[in-house]
Amino acid sequence: MIPKTLMLPFLSLLLLISSLVNANELEVGSITTVTLGELHPTQPAIGYDQVYYKLGRFQADPKKQFDEICEANGQKGVSHFNTGSMPNIPSSFQCDEAVGAEKQAMKTIVIAPNGQYYLTDGHHTFNAFWQMRNGGKQFKVKVVVAKDYRELPTMTAFWKAMVKDGNTWLQNSTGHTITYQQLPTSLGMANFENDKYRSVMYYSRNVGWDKPKNPVPFLEFYWSKEVRKGIDLNRYDLTSAKGYRQAITDVSHYLLNMKSDNIGGSGKTAKEMGQFESFNQKGLTKLFNAKKGKVTYMLAYKNSL
Repeated sequence: MIPKTLMLPFLSLLLLISSLVNANELEVGSITTVTLGELHPTQPAIGYDQVYYKLGRFQADPKKQFDEICEANGQKGVSHFNTGSMPNIPSSFQCDEAVGAEKQAMKTIVIAPNGQYYLTDGHHTFNAFWQMRNGGKQFKVKVVVAKDYRELPTMTAFWKAMVKDGNTWLQNSTGHTITYQQLPTSLGMANFENDKYRSVMYYSRNVGWDKPKNPVPFLEFYWSKEVRKGIDLNRYDLTSAKGYRQAITDVSHYLLNMKSDNIGGSGKTAKEMGQFESFNQKGLTKLFNAKKGKVTYMLAYKNSL
């Protein structure tokens, strides 16, 4: 019998071995099941206010919570759930489609030379799953393998390739460059810096821009890098509807006037990055709908903390 003092390290070793065995069977395009605790971040910051919206919406609208879980698993949305349904018990609710049916909507990982998984899309959604009730590090999700780096000889070579391929964002919440050693080692909001610009870029979608058909990885961060040059978000009260509305308005007008053909160093023009022709007032109004606006949900949750 294994002594209790050795049980946790022993179980952790078993999980690591299991993960490595599973990784050996994967290839690019494969869909695999992972726990959130197995995923390593590839960016140092997130927009807390985007996660707050998701958490606030989940509390007020349980259907949205199950919709988002189904969508992340490539299953479009939820078709059936009830008061007994639990987000961490897949058999307690039903999704519209089979796992992976909507593969393009799923989050992506790459496999490192050590066989571990690095998340390249989905830091906000998966942090919301981590923070929500019945979420956490053991919460299981489906992900798609976007690239396999196991043929590289070292982790140093891996990170060089990640930078070259645009699969990591090595700038912190103030726009300064960091090294890969400074990245968080785990999901969980407390492990990430809060980037206000990333949050406002999320809320300015469908106001001054929208995600293009084939977006570059870390799209909103490239936009944020450009916006920092002309707008100081510290001037706005981002705890009030009035302040947030003004920030979104000003950021949207700022990016609508951009003429750059290399937004944030992306190599893409403003149009290619999703820039609108004109300001969308309807999109802004929708964000502040008293009952179901994204900013309304976010501020209610944020100001309750």
